[in-house]
Amino acid sequence: MANEFIEAVDKLGEKIDSRHASQLAEIKAVKDDFDKKQSDYEKEVKALNDDVLKKGATIEQLQNDVREMKAKSGKTGNSGSEHRTIITEIKQAILDNKDAFINLEKGESFKPFEVKAVANIATANITAGHYLTYLGWQDGMEPIGQERFRSLVRTISSDTDIVRYPRANKPIGEGSFARQTEAASKAQVDRDYTMVSLSLSPMAGYAVVSRQALRNITFLQSWLPTSMLEQLQDQEDVDFTNTLYAGATGNNAVVGTTIISKIGNYVKVLKQSKYVPNAIAVSPDIWVSLILTTAATSGEYSLPNVVTVDANGVTRILGIPVIMWNQLVGNQVIVGDFRKAAIVQSEGLTIRQSDSHASTFTTNEVTFLMERVEGLAIFRPDAFISNYL
Repeated sequence: MANEFIEAVDKLGEKIDSRHASQLAEIKAVKDDFDKKQSDYEKEVKALNDDVLKKGATIEQLQNDVREMKAKSGKTGNSGSEHRTIITEIKQAILDNKDAFINLEKGESFKPFEVKAVANIATANITAGHYLTYLGWQDGMEPIGQERFRSLVRTISSDTDIVRYPRANKPIGEGSFARQTEAASKAQVDRDYTMVSLSLSPMAGYAVVSRQALRNITFLQSWLPTSMLEQLQDQEDVDFTNTLYAGATGNNAVVGTTIISKIGNYVKVLKQSKYVPNAIAVSPDIWVSLILTTAATSGEYSLPNVVTVDANGVTRILGIPVIMWNQLVGNQVIVGDFRKAAIVQSEGLTIRQSDSHASTFTTNEVTFLMERVEGLAIFRPDAFISNYL
């Protein structure tokens, strides 16, 4: 293969010489013309020197005359350099690399030229990176939305972080009303109350984001507050649920053998205490157990009459909504009159941002802070029954 390559190069040189003979002739004619002019200038210089000597010119004048002659000579040519065309350059390059072609024939490495295998065009040919299409970002974000504790209780505003409210004792006091006989003293009754203190504290969190991230992650500015609010509400639900579950004092004695019968008895206990239960919060495990209750004999899905499930999956026990609450785990349940509890807050939801937190100013970062100052007031702990069924 090396011999064939060398022969091809030789043939290329021959073609260059034959196809451009006329151009070489023109170059030769230019050179001859330059040589003739150069000879005429030399004769003129010699004659001038002879004339100067005859006239007795100074050395300084002689130098000036020579400089003038050299300047004229420089305007008419390139000091005898050869005119080179692109064809001449190619030919010369081939001749200069003659040894390299000979080395190729001997099997030695041939660095001046590189033969590259032909390949299919693929995406990898784009060395600067692939072209990209960005889809909408909403579908890929974390899931949001569920039953919130705030949907079951009301919210009360407070001017301060320290709250006190009265709670009637149980029993309410001594004495009782009674039917009296004529001229007899009437029965005396009294009332006892307890002042309950509640301290409100912030439910808060912050995130530090670089300004570069805010510029380059297009969805971050609009989604970050939504994401932080979702996390804050999740933590609120956990905190309030744990507080209510631990603070419930209603009679939770287990009566019945099935989940439905146990919950039914809790509704009875609350109504006996003159409360009106308006919600039954259950764990996901309890909820699915309710809707998949089967008859003991036939195995077909046949819910007891006390339980109803509509076409949208809304489940009720004795007409009371059953709410699947993610904050309850295992077989936990809370049955109660949720009018007897409230979220008290001295400061509503606030979102602030600053570049002056710690060293964020010098690191070109922004701090996002979200908080709400709040607490849970349980006005009547006995209005709620909590248990692990």
